[in-house]
Amino acid sequence: MNAPERQPVSALTPEAAALVETYFTRVHGALLVSAAGECEEAMLDLRAYVMEELSGGAGTPADVTRVLSGLGSPEALAAQYSATTPGSDDPGRLPGSDSGRLYGRVLGMPYDVRVPDSGRIASRWWNPLDPRVFVPRVFGLGWDVNFGSLAVKLRLVRPDDEDEPFAAVPDRVVTATLLLPLVLAGVLAALVAITWTGLPPSLPAHWNAVGVADQFWDGSALVAFLALMSLAPLLFAGWVHSRRRAALNRVAASALATLMATLALTQYVQALFYIGGERGIVPTFAGLALGLLLPFVLFVVISRIGRAAEQRRDLDGSKKRRSM
Repeated sequence: MNAPERQPVSALTPEAAALVETYFTRVHGALLVSAAGECEEAMLDLRAYVMEELSGGAGTPADVTRVLSGLGSPEALAAQYSATTPGSDDPGRLPGSDSGRLYGRVLGMPYDVRVPDSGRIASRWWNPLDPRVFVPRVFGLGWDVNFGSLAVKLRLVRPDDEDEPFAAVPDRVVTATLLLPLVLAGVLAALVAITWTGLPPSLPAHWNAVGVADQFWDGSALVAFLALMSLAPLLFAGWVHSRRRAALNRVAASALATLMATLALTQYVQALFYIGGERGIVPTFAGLALGLLLPFVLFVVISRIGRAAEQRRDLDGSKKRRSM
């Protein structure tokens, strides 16, 4: 079986195009062994996905590295594809290569309605090699913040600080990142328990630009919604950790749970603020800022821990070589 015909890769530097073709060749070789019958369709899906992801960049080797790192090694990608069971929701598709209708651009804005996964969250939220601070949103319409690029611009980390992001971080530290969203969910639960008896039947659920509530929900329904908003991402993060995903994926899942728990807590505090007779949306603005700050700090701290661990490992290796 011949390799699929190579389509010209426009807007890429020669070095970047060579990286893409090398990756495609390795995936193709692995698929010939594990899923020969569907190899050609898989390669077309892969090319379409990679070209779409590269369309918003400058076409440099760094852009290619960013996109391909989100897919994983060619051999692991081929193995994951070949393990797709018949009858699944999307059989015969490479991970992340859903129909083009599920992601793309509308009126110049990126959109993505594929079911989010920890790998995509990780590659969008922490990618120091990508110079873009704003990247296509993991789910929905618009952009997310690439905390890795932001950390580089603030000189908190360097793009090449780690050989593999967070891989050298002790496992107990990676697992401990679950404590942050767990504490935030606990604070929300405690606040609800303390204030529940004094709540009116209806609670404000939405405010206009000047801080006047323009939508009210049944109090029990709003609290249940905020509990789900806080706990569902936490359960997802716990599942990612329990499946022993890559360290970066696990930290990204914890960061997502942290963001959502912060937003749920913010919504409840804003409601209490309004019930208490105050006006304005100061709690909302403060909560949004905190919701971005906490994941950012989490990523930066874990990255610096990983860098320090790699430096210790390299130093120990150098000492052992000198002693031989």
